[in-house]
Amino acid sequence: MKSYTGIIFKKELLDIFRDRRSIIMTFLLPVVLYPLMFWFIGSQTAAQIEGPSMTSIVADAASASGLRAIMNDPVFDSANITVTESADPVAALQDGSADVAVVTTGSHLRLVYDPNKSASSMSLSHVAGLLSTYNQAAQMQTLSDLTGLTLMELAELAPVSFEAVSLDVETGEESSGVGMFLSMMLPMIMIILLSVGGMATAVDLFAGEKERRTFEPLLCTGARRTDILAGKLGAVTVMSLLGALASVAGLFAGYLLNPRAMTLGLDDAQGLTLPPLTVLFVLLIIAAMAVFFSGLHILLSTYARTVKEASTYGSFIMIACYVPIFATMQMMGGDFEFWTAFVPVMNVTGCLKMVLAGINDLGYMGVTLGVTAAFVAVVLVLGRYMFKKENIMLRA
Repeated sequence: MKSYTGIIFKKELLDIFRDRRSIIMTFLLPVVLYPLMFWFIGSQTAAQIEGPSMTSIVADAASASGLRAIMNDPVFDSANITVTESADPVAALQDGSADVAVVTTGSHLRLVYDPNKSASSMSLSHVAGLLSTYNQAAQMQTLSDLTGLTLMELAELAPVSFEAVSLDVETGEESSGVGMFLSMMLPMIMIILLSVGGMATAVDLFAGEKERRTFEPLLCTGARRTDILAGKLGAVTVMSLLGALASVAGLFAGYLLNPRAMTLGLDDAQGLTLPPLTVLFVLLIIAAMAVFFSGLHILLSTYARTVKEASTYGSFIMIACYVPIFATMQMMGGDFEFWTAFVPVMNVTGCLKMVLAGINDLGYMGVTLGVTAAFVAVVLVLGRYMFKKENIMLRA
């Protein structure tokens, strides 16, 4: 008997790509919106880490001259802080003409900030940190003058002398990875998009055809039901993968626009050098996960009577997917224990984070691929079973 799988697959893809809305939602919007969104998020977070580029301080007459004198210290050389005098610094802060207001109470300075403005909050942390550094340096210098000890000798009097050194520096082995921020965001984006990317297509190809009364004529053709299932599953999987790839491409474009913003200003992205076998494992795992989610959407859409009902069922997959994703969001590549390789979705997230951290754990990846393939097999068996049941296929 002739197989109609390829014919149905091509037909469904042609119908999908004829719809301009599908092209815009799947490809154009991710490529444009994701760079802007993540560049903005990264820029805001980088500013919080690095401090504001310009800080405006308004002070009363009693403290303005003293602050200007302090700002001449080398500690403030690159701080880019301006000090202006005002009879009412608090009012100047309220009307937005300054980031921080300084009010003198005796010999004590009160730094007043607006908690409802991010620029004021960041400026407060920035100024307070610099003043603390200045105080420590001044105290050390005064103690040196009183005791006759050098600053180096005074530093040796500390109860604990320490420094923080990363593992790659200690071992002399250069680490690789895309950085903390991208390692957190990329796997989450990939899994979410794989879980929802094919939902609209699956809903239209099954529940949509039921509503349009075109599903029964398709079942009456010479195509076997397994051919119909395979062809439609292929189309849904392709759209799921293309949507995920388009979004990752958009994120990569944002990284090219502003690398420091995309890494939270930490400059911790070293780049990746992956063995071919690791790349192969990752591609197979992503493809298997796409087929798994596509199969789930097809099962629910086949069972549903209407597009609305199928969309509601699809939202359950999204919600269920969020649990392992957000449970592992703060985890890094080296945090995943071996048992997580047997947990659906969590294992794929772990594999992606390991790869992005430059960790090539082929054993973990092999188990993940096997577990994901097993779930794909279960979905396909259920799909084949449902396609043989008239009370499910023609449920209306």
